[in-house]
Amino acid sequence: MKEVKQIAGASKGKAKTPVLKERSAREGKTVTVPFPWLYASIVLFLTVPLFMFFLGYLRLSVGIPLTLIFGGIVLYAVSDCLNDPNGIKLSRQDTDLKVPVSYIIGFAITALAISFISGVGEYICTVQDHPFRRAILRDLIDYDWPVIYNYSTQTNPEVREIFGIVSGERAFSYYFIYWMPAALIGKMFGFEAGNFAIFLWNSLGIFLSLMASSAVIKRFTRWVPFFYVFFAGLDLIPNIVYLLTKYEGWYWVEGWVPVMSYISHFREMCSVFNQMVPCFLIVALLLMSFNTRSMGLTAGVLFCYSPWAVFGILPVVGAILFSSKHKTGKISSRVMNILSPVNIASAILLLAVFGSYYMSNAAATSYRGFAWEFYDHKYMFAPAYLVFISLEVLPFVFILFKNRKKDPVFWASVIILLIIPFYQISGMNDFCMRGSMPALFVLSIFMSEKIADVMDVKNTPTTKNGWLKSAAVMLTVILMMFPACFNLFTIIGSVVTGDRNDKEDIGSFGNINDSQYAVTIQEQFFAKDFEDSFFYRYLAK
Repeated sequence: MKEVKQIAGASKGKAKTPVLKERSAREGKTVTVPFPWLYASIVLFLTVPLFMFFLGYLRLSVGIPLTLIFGGIVLYAVSDCLNDPNGIKLSRQDTDLKVPVSYIIGFAITALAISFISGVGEYICTVQDHPFRRAILRDLIDYDWPVIYNYSTQTNPEVREIFGIVSGERAFSYYFIYWMPAALIGKMFGFEAGNFAIFLWNSLGIFLSLMASSAVIKRFTRWVPFFYVFFAGLDLIPNIVYLLTKYEGWYWVEGWVPVMSYISHFREMCSVFNQMVPCFLIVALLLMSFNTRSMGLTAGVLFCYSPWAVFGILPVVGAILFSSKHKTGKISSRVMNILSPVNIASAILLLAVFGSYYMSNAAATSYRGFAWEFYDHKYMFAPAYLVFISLEVLPFVFILFKNRKKDPVFWASVIILLIIPFYQISGMNDFCMRGSMPALFVLSIFMSEKIADVMDVKNTPTTKNGWLKSAAVMLTVILMMFPACFNLFTIIGSVVTGDRNDKEDIGSFGNINDSQYAVTIQEQFFAKDFEDSFFYRYLAK
């Protein structure tokens, strides 16, 4: 696939008509994708599960009004997506995407391949967490909504002993709406149909992410899917050090210092595709938007999919809101765009509904505090932090600095990545791993643009310094690939050697097969005394 540059974005005031270069015959056939179509597809992908939650999980007296309100918000957001910050409609010539057919096919194949190999649907050996993911889908299919468990259905005596009680109810508590479309299909046609549906749904989300990322950098290049899969820190270096020094302490590929860990894109897909795909879609949607009047919806909906990622996206949203791209003729107009009724209503309602739902299980966040408090020797936190940032963040800052030094979104992403490691929530620090997703994806999109420029024949360096810089950039990219390659090797090796697939180790949270999961399930997925919570008392069915 030959790289194809896209047209420029809109500028302040009246839209300017760019001078388009003649398209080479070698670039192949292209199709025109109207910007509103792509924008609407992403918004609907994100909000259809939200509507299903309103109508399936909430009382009709609550769910129907919320569905009507957010239905109107979605219609407004889509109808307004072609208007610039001053309310001037942009021309199709400024906004339509000329997409080579080869890239549409390539993105689709890539999306299906990523979903399959990363284990969505569990059609292949998986690396972690998929017994939980499969159980979530099964219970959303087999149980009425809201999902309520009774301890009496647990038949494994070891599980019953761990729980310590044989009766009583617990509510299912997790950010689960990503599975709802597939669960509905499963309710109608059976579990296997629902399982295949989540595979297709996830593939569609990846495809839209690749399209939106290309729209952000205004070009179609193979480096977009490359960074979607392989972006990571330079974890190879500490792993080699540990190997050479025969280090025997606890660590894993991307967790080589206590508490702190930024996860590679591919590993996130293997473990928490339900959070990663919507998070990446939302980031790309925000970066490609022409105005800020609907960002309360497009950013706020992330809270429904990944509450930890919200902490990471807030600085990015702030930078976008006050960026030059969204500058208006009058300051008052800019303020009105930010404080639009859509933004305020979306933020307040989503926070109220899902905040009260998450709070029904406060025990899930009981393990928290400043990161250095979890070190045996607190003074070791500082050197660990410096090494961590030097390998996970700074290499990409150096590469992107020249091109992005005046970009507030770039700096907001870097700053939040510098701050996140200072706090821990949960034993594995989900706050660090998931809170970093938005900023890391911003950097990966910018890296795809940068590497496309480096690899462009027109930008081939002719000086010694130029060659050295390009070599350093490409070496960083090669080292960056290690975590994804390691996990790919593990997955494919497990298939070749015929290792046992653990996809049914849990089965259902209502009847757990393997007792080793019982403690985690009770702490993270069961809401105790849920009847007394605001959500179940006033909002849930």
